[in-house]
Amino acid sequence: MLKVFLAEDEIVMREGIKNNIDWQGEGFEFVGDAGDGELAYPIIQKTRPDILITDIKMPFMDGLELSRLVKHELPETKIIFLSGYDEFQYAKEAIDIGITDYLVKPVTGAQLIGTLKKIGQKIEEERGKQKQQAPEEARSAGRQRLFRHMVSGKHTYASVFQEAKELGLELIAEQYNIMLLQLFSEEKEDVLPEKIKAFEQELEKYMEQSGNLIVAKQSRAEYDFVLKGTGQQSLAETTEQVKSLLAEYFRRETAVEYVAALGTPVERFSELQQCYRQTNLCFSRRYSVERNQILEEETPGETAAEVLEDVKLGELNISSLSQRQAEAFLYTGTREEVSGFVEDYFAQLGDGNVKSIFLRQYVVMDLYVTAVSVLEKSGYKSRDLVERCGDAKEMVAYLTTVEQTREYIKKLFSAVLDLRSEAVDGKYDGIMQKAKTYINDHFEKDGISLNMVAAEVNLSPSHFSTVFGQEMGETFVEYLTRIRMEKAKELLRTTGKKVTEIAFEVGYRDAHYFSNLFKKTQGCTPGEYRSRG
Repeated sequence: MLKVFLAEDEIVMREGIKNNIDWQGEGFEFVGDAGDGELAYPIIQKTRPDILITDIKMPFMDGLELSRLVKHELPETKIIFLSGYDEFQYAKEAIDIGITDYLVKPVTGAQLIGTLKKIGQKIEEERGKQKQQAPEEARSAGRQRLFRHMVSGKHTYASVFQEAKELGLELIAEQYNIMLLQLFSEEKEDVLPEKIKAFEQELEKYMEQSGNLIVAKQSRAEYDFVLKGTGQQSLAETTEQVKSLLAEYFRRETAVEYVAALGTPVERFSELQQCYRQTNLCFSRRYSVERNQILEEETPGETAAEVLEDVKLGELNISSLSQRQAEAFLYTGTREEVSGFVEDYFAQLGDGNVKSIFLRQYVVMDLYVTAVSVLEKSGYKSRDLVERCGDAKEMVAYLTTVEQTREYIKKLFSAVLDLRSEAVDGKYDGIMQKAKTYINDHFEKDGISLNMVAAEVNLSPSHFSTVFGQEMGETFVEYLTRIRMEKAKELLRTTGKKVTEIAFEVGYRDAHYFSNLFKKTQGCTPGEYRSRG
């Protein structure tokens, strides 16, 4: 039975909806009601309704603000807005929040029940789809865990084979290998998910047909493959088939590109850990190579530097080499991959070319500008990079030798990745301090709201609500109420003012509402608190 909650400040309207509908007979459970968003929100958190019916205009916290909080806390909850004819200016904002339906007052019982049943059917359909997806998601999570256990070196042969068996996978083989794959798209976040889904379906089909491939999806666009065979020839055939599958698929789907890394075959399951390490090292080059290829560990005497040592300076596309690859790495790479990326980057320039101090000056300056650009585009402070690596003039000191230049670029890239991580950890400290100061200075105003404070710190209300909860560990309403209650307790202890006066001074125009809220949050009435001394 679907649960319904009602937030409506008009008492007649609220009581009419609550009492004049046969909720159970219509297939619903009425779990509560409140006269404004501030009172409604904590009850909603507790009862977790499937459907929220809310008026738009309410005191203390309106329906828009309440809906943002609910959508953040309970994103699956469906919301029905009740509004007057003059409130259609809120329609766009309501759509942005993600409400499900919009009814204009006065609303009849038949209208409301019809809307509720329509939404109820939609909820059931969504839950049916989720049930179908649940086994697939569990299988994907199981494969991720299995792959980690296979390459960690911390789990016994028997336990990993048992884990695979429970997932319906067979690990017994005479030879193994590992392939790592990442997909790229110029569309960035819009990586054409339907085409990626089709690619995954092809992988699944091949897994079932061959029995010699296990695929673990590690993120939206990264995959780990375990290839196996009954012998050297069998593994080689599987490897070629997987290579062909990748080449053919991405020849068709040109909007998505890939880079993969293939390890060296091993005969023992216990050697997969070392195989993975070598493959991952090779895979770290994925940011600095052409797309749609499979990287393999270079054979002795055929390093990239040796292959490129005859490249002439005039034939190098330095701009493409540095900006595209370096920027991609600085956005998505890890600190552990810095050394491998820089070494491969230098290898592509060629030993002969990097001996030119003019080339080194160009490369370092270009990478420095790219690093600053990445930081500024991400909203971080570039001056911190100067403090750690010096400014453009100081970098000249690092160009004396090839090795010094190489180490300086590693230092530069490591600094950017460190700053990126540090900024993520504390990027909202200043905003939260400003928000708290504003609330502390204006809490006595009954009109103070989440929207007002969000505007003060230049964030959208929904974003501010999310950030505030994450950074403060409590909602905006909870924080505001706590500040008001602390001030109220101070006034009760130190003055002889009436409760109605204190309520007004801490931001509540309704003394009865203030007294109820005080008892709810402090465990006693204002009078009882004062009598305790």
